[in-house]
Amino acid sequence: MRSRKNRLIDPNTVVLLKHIGIGILVISSVVLIIVSIWYGTRVQALTIDSIQVRGGETISHEAIKILALNELVGTYLGLVPRQFTWFYPEDDIKQSVEKIDKIHNVTVNRIKATGILVTFEEYVPDALWCASVESRDCLFLDKNGYAFAFAPNLNGGSFLRFTQVGATPELNNSIATTEEFLKLKSLDSLLSERGWFVSQLELDKEGDAFVVLTDGGELKISLTQHPEKTVENLFVVLTSEEFSHIQPGNFQYIDLRFGNKVFVNEEKLIDASEITDEDVPPATIAE
Repeated sequence: MRSRKNRLIDPNTVVLLKHIGIGILVISSVVLIIVSIWYGTRVQALTIDSIQVRGGETISHEAIKILALNELVGTYLGLVPRQFTWFYPEDDIKQSVEKIDKIHNVTVNRIKATGILVTFEEYVPDALWCASVESRDCLFLDKNGYAFAFAPNLNGGSFLRFTQVGATPELNNSIATTEEFLKLKSLDSLLSERGWFVSQLELDKEGDAFVVLTDGGELKISLTQHPEKTVENLFVVLTSEEFSHIQPGNFQYIDLRFGNKVFVNEEKLIDASEITDEDVPPATIAE
């Protein structure tokens, strides 16, 4: 026979008590896990406490540190600190630093146990990409011809100016291929060594460029020809008796786009309305 005590316990009550017991066990486990996570992720040995910065020439490393520290403030889901070494916001720090115009190639890595290292490269202004010769709307170009930032209103000839026929300057774009840009920079350097200083280079869509000299005159060149060959052809012609008097400022243009054939126009620019058929000189070609 079953005891009287067992007969007095309702089976539904037994089931309820079991559910309550399981609930208490689950809640206790969850609380224990939360408490463990709370304290475990705040252990000093697992907390980012130092930031190092490397790279650049003019950008303040302290400014980069502040950006990184701002991203380390707060928690994930109100529980895990963003300073926790296992889950620190690497991508957020990187994106924050990349917002600075002159910065690129940002990397964020953990060093030792509780430190992070932010490294970056800085775009250095090498030339200007302008809407026109007189325009104040210019972008800074780096050494490869990449437009990385808006330029302030600059006076004087501190930077070589580039323009492009039928195109306006576009941020985060290149004015030409790296190879073409380096050719033009090399041409500028080679001419400067000879005392022929360049103030502006205009590119067209046919692979030609027009080199405006500081003291006056223009050189028409082809980007398919190597700069050394272009300059060699120019000065071979200028060493001849016929053209030995040519200097920047006393000619209109010299066309160097056709290899060893060099077209020289010494006429000054005048109002087109004043030109008659008798005023047009024959072409002068030096070979």
